[in-house]
Amino acid sequence: MPLQRISHSSPGSGLPRALDGRTAVAWLLDAYAPLLTAHQQAMMRLYYHDDLSLGEIADRFGVTRQAVFDSLRRSVSELRSLEGRVGLLGVLDRQARARTALEERLVDVERLVEHLERDDGEALADLRGALRALRDAL
Repeated sequence: MPLQRISHSSPGSGLPRALDGRTAVAWLLDAYAPLLTAHQQAMMRLYYHDDLSLGEIADRFGVTRQAVFDSLRRSVSELRSLEGRVGLLGVLDRQARARTALEERLVDVERLVEHLERDDGEALADLRGALRALRDAL
């Protein structure tokens, strides 16, 4: 059974829906790794970033595959708990979605300005400049 399926995010967990599966665990690890022990960090990186098997990790640490599995399971649970309390990735996800929505609306406004410019180009030159500045800021 894949470790990332052991504890799915529930609707109230604070995790964005996109954060399911192996990629989600890798993102959680990137965000919260400093809060894990050095041993947990090493095992998690080997499994999720370097894609080593449980057996390969067990050989490196001189433990059983079951010990690696248990350690990874506890680490994933801890990372999900941290995200549930802190919500860093949830905030970043919401910010990214808001930025995308703003960029889409900006494209719509630029199209309207382009249409209006055909009728009165001088009056809208300043507006076009302001829109360019907004696009650069995004």
